[in-house]
Amino acid sequence: MVSPSISFNQFLEKEKLKSNDSNFTDWFRHVRIFLAGGNLQYVLDAPLGAPPAETESDEVKNVYQTRKIRYSQVQCAILCSLEADLQKRFEHHDPYELVNELKAIFETHAVVECYEASKQFFSCMMEEGSSVSEHMLAMSGHAKKLSDLGIVIPNKLGINRVLQSLPPSYKNFVMNYNMQNMNKELPELFSMLKSAEVEIKKENQVLMVNKTTSFKKQGKPNNKDNFKKGGKKVVAPPEKPKAGPKPDTVCYYCKEKGHWKRNCSKYLADLKSGLIKKKGTAE
Repeated sequence: MVSPSISFNQFLEKEKLKSNDSNFTDWFRHVRIFLAGGNLQYVLDAPLGAPPAETESDEVKNVYQTRKIRYSQVQCAILCSLEADLQKRFEHHDPYELVNELKAIFETHAVVECYEASKQFFSCMMEEGSSVSEHMLAMSGHAKKLSDLGIVIPNKLGINRVLQSLPPSYKNFVMNYNMQNMNKELPELFSMLKSAEVEIKKENQVLMVNKTTSFKKQGKPNNKDNFKKGGKKVVAPPEKPKAGPKPDTVCYYCKEKGHWKRNCSKYLADLKSGLIKKKGTAE
C-alpha cells in the first residue's frame, strides 16, 4: 500500500541551506526534525537500492514501490531547501547520498562551529553585580548550541561549570553547595542562585550603610593648618625645631663647652644663692 503524501510546508518555510556553509548545522537539524515527524529517519541510513527482480513476489515489489515514493518525497523536500546552485549540483542524488555528501563538504565548518560553541560555554563568566538570570540564560544558550551540534553536557559537568562561572560574592554559596554534596538539576540550581542573589544584594547594602556611617563619625578634617593659595588648599609646612648650642659652643660664665650662659648650671646656682646678680638689677 502506498504511503499518503507528506506535508512539506513547515520544512520549506525554514531558511534554505546556503552554499557558503554558514548555516549547515541549523539546516541539518531541521532535516532530522522533519524526518522524525514522518518516521522517515531510515531514509538517511541507506540508499534506496536497486528495484526487485521480475521474479520477486508482488509483496516485495509493493514494499519497494512504497519506499521509492517516500525517498522521492524526501528528496524533493531536501532539494527545495537548498539554494539554486546546490539544487543543480544534487538534483539527481537520492536523499541518502545527498545528505552524506553535504555533510562531507561542510564538515570543516561544523567542527569550527562546535569548537567556538564549546569555547563560549567554558569561558563564560558572570560579572560582579550583574544579573544571575541573564548569566544563566547565556549559559543555557551556549549549552543548547552544543546540544544542537550533537554534544550533550552531563548534568554534573553543567552544574560545576555554572558554579565556576560565578563571581567572588558567591564564594560562600559555592562552598556550601559543595560541602553539603548537593545533587541538583540545573533548574533547581537556578532557583537557589536567585535566592542567593537577593541575600548578597542585602549584604552589600548593609556594608554601604556601615561605610557611610563610619565616614560621618570621623568628621571633617582639621583645616587650621591649611591655607589657600591660588584657589587651592595647601598644607602649611611644619615648624622647624629651634637650634640648640653646638658641641664647641663656649659658656661665657664657666668657660666650659656645650652650653650657653643662660643654661649654665654653675651660673644658675650662683644666681640662686645670691653670689651674683643679673646685669641691670639694683644691688
